[in-house]
Amino acid sequence: MAGETKRVKFSDKLKKILKDLEDNNNYLAFELLWMDDATSKYHNGLNITDVDCGSTKASDFSFIVTIDGKKNMMKIGKFIRYYFSNLFGDDEISKFVYAFNKVKNGGKAEQAGKKVEIPEFSYNPKDPRSTFLSLVTRTYPHPHEEEVMEFLPKDLDKDEFGNYYKVIAGDDTTMFSSHLDTADRNPVPTNLFTKDEDGDEIIYTDGNTILGADDKSGVTVMMYMMAHNIPGIYYFFIGEERGGIGSNQLANVYDKFDFLKNVKKCISFDRRRTISVITHQMGGRCCSDTFGTALCKEYNGQGLNLSLDNGGVYTDSASFMDIIPECTNLSVGYLNEHTGREEQNMTYLIKLCETSVNVNWAGLPVARKVGLNLGLVKKHQKLIDVIKESSFGLDVRMVGFEDRIYVRVDLDDADIGTIYDNLDLIQNLLNKHKVDTMATFSETYIKIELN
Repeated sequence: MAGETKRVKFSDKLKKILKDLEDNNNYLAFELLWMDDATSKYHNGLNITDVDCGSTKASDFSFIVTIDGKKNMMKIGKFIRYYFSNLFGDDEISKFVYAFNKVKNGGKAEQAGKKVEIPEFSYNPKDPRSTFLSLVTRTYPHPHEEEVMEFLPKDLDKDEFGNYYKVIAGDDTTMFSSHLDTADRNPVPTNLFTKDEDGDEIIYTDGNTILGADDKSGVTVMMYMMAHNIPGIYYFFIGEERGGIGSNQLANVYDKFDFLKNVKKCISFDRRRTISVITHQMGGRCCSDTFGTALCKEYNGQGLNLSLDNGGVYTDSASFMDIIPECTNLSVGYLNEHTGREEQNMTYLIKLCETSVNVNWAGLPVARKVGLNLGLVKKHQKLIDVIKESSFGLDVRMVGFEDRIYVRVDLDDADIGTIYDNLDLIQNLLNKHKVDTMATFSETYIKIELN
């Protein structure tokens, strides 16, 4: 947090309480102690210089803060919300405050959970818990995906981009996807803990690393489905956390692969929480409500509680929105991804695995349209012909879906000069043909809608 004025100093008594809580795996205490680190940076607009905890009943649930030399009582929740804006939810803060108050008044800090002892690896994809724990003993940032393969089936095929896949005969209309990489800079071991929360088992780390449930939970689901011989095309992508490297590369040459030619549905297992069937990604619709509702019905009839969610951002299925009619992303039960507070609802993940093998994947309805609208092609024929005949330094092609037509410019491995020259050429062509446009940007491509 930038903009430091004065630094906050914790009293020895306060630090001891926080350390007791931290030693019992309280992550919020860990973050508060970070403020006392000489290297920490945060905005101190309140100009608080000292923080202590009171010894009287009146000071329960409060810090004693010093501002301009004057001591004031401040609710602990208010302090946390100010210095850690939007980082912790009300429930997390409430649990911390009560735990803090208990220790302050002479009670013992309760162990938030217990350490998970990881048994020696034994390949058993029909045991989701064992599979998941094996997959998250380390983090695997791109390009370390190859290190994950010791835990995956030995009969996977590998495409030219480094993605792994398997085709199980019986349904060539459905693709399932997850990604092998995690959102980390370096591969590091994790310390895993388990706790009970409202009857569900929650897996998390000591806070010093991410968990990697994004997306080892999705990998776990797909391995379980494969072990039960559920027909479909299973893709394990690389570099999703780096902008969908593997899936975008496959999408760019999609027509080369005959086994993909009949795919009408792409289901990613990579959404947070336990409630979502994603209908929109990258600011646009990725699956129809008809498809999403039918998928919800399949799962909810088995005891889940999924609903349509238009708040998706990006995962690998988004790479195929222009190619595959129905692309979605399903909740797999993780929270706080990309942070030390990442956690996985293991109870939900096991239930998702068990229900996924009973979904009628081949029978799901396909309503969303992709491909070039012939009427729009005719309208923009002269421009399309010129684009096809022009020499670009990048891959530039026409795509369409939902009765819209786009110029897609792929940016993979392109330098800024080449990108500028190509976009300038395209802009000149658009101006010449008097076409209004609206552009959508991603890390790997630009999509220009012809209005």
